[in-house]
Amino acid sequence: MAINWSTQVYAPQYATFSRPVVFNPIKSQPSADSFDGRGIYGTAPIDVIGEDATIISDARTILDVLESDFAVVPIQGDRLSIPAHIGMPALGDFDVIDANTNGGGETTLIIRKRMAASIP
Repeated sequence: MAINWSTQVYAPQYATFSRPVVFNPIKSQPSADSFDGRGIYGTAPIDVIGEDATIISDARTILDVLESDFAVVPIQGDRLSIPAHIGMPALGDFDVIDANTNGGGETTLIIRKRMAASIP
């Protein structure tokens, strides 16, 4: 029996765990306006070990999106904003720095927080 991952596995997860996201398709659809969507946000620590055995700690921040929610799936260079939602605080504005599909209907966007430019 074949499984349709997008509808049978991912769709129920997104109905439960996703939160609203505003997508700005700067690269994937340059002439399009920003639009509302959803995604599952996650972040995990990563350690990078240098040649001299020093350890640099960082974090990998992702937003999983259901491909069937999009006419054009976001790509590297797009931007997004994650607003407050049912008691969860706003997470802010992000750049999409990479996008990887799993081949089953879900794309993981690697995102980086946009920092406000400092005013001299």
